[in-house]
Amino acid sequence: MGVVRSVKSRNLVSQSRKPFVSLLLSLSFLFSLSASSLVLGQHVMPGMSDHGGLQLSTVPADDEVVAKAPQSIMLNFESEVRLVKLALKETKQGEILIDFRYNPAVGMQYMQLLPSLAAADYYKVEWAALDASGKLVKGSFYFSFGDEAKPPSSYMQGMDHNMQIISPDYRLL
Repeated sequence: MGVVRSVKSRNLVSQSRKPFVSLLLSLSFLFSLSASSLVLGQHVMPGMSDHGGLQLSTVPADDEVVAKAPQSIMLNFESEVRLVKLALKETKQGEILIDFRYNPAVGMQYMQLLPSLAAADYYKVEWAALDASGKLVKGSFYFSFGDEAKPPSSYMQGMDHNMQIISPDYRLL
């Protein structure tokens, strides 16, 4: 009889744990769903730099005025990344083809030759890279060139950059 009682008591203990385990699993599942919705609902808006903790220097430097049109642009990261996007834009022409090709190898220094650039108020370089953990990090920098050139920031001061644009995430509705 003692054996029968110990088996029954084990069954009662294991049955009392089942609702607790089910509740714990349900809560962890709901938490992971809510956390993933929050992460997926965050967007980096175009025109906003988010270096995500990556330290880098560029040539030309951000907001720099150089004497003549640069023949290349360089990005120097302080840690290894995979450069996945590099684009050059001008306010009137839009995107300028620079023949950037993705290379899956990691690196810290990237140089891209440029075509002949026409006179313009300023140029914008947009880049995106995957850091060591695989996180996508985006950024941009501006430059201008020529004898009469002004720093790109002088053109942007008249623009309203304080307005926050929030795009709705319809997946959350």
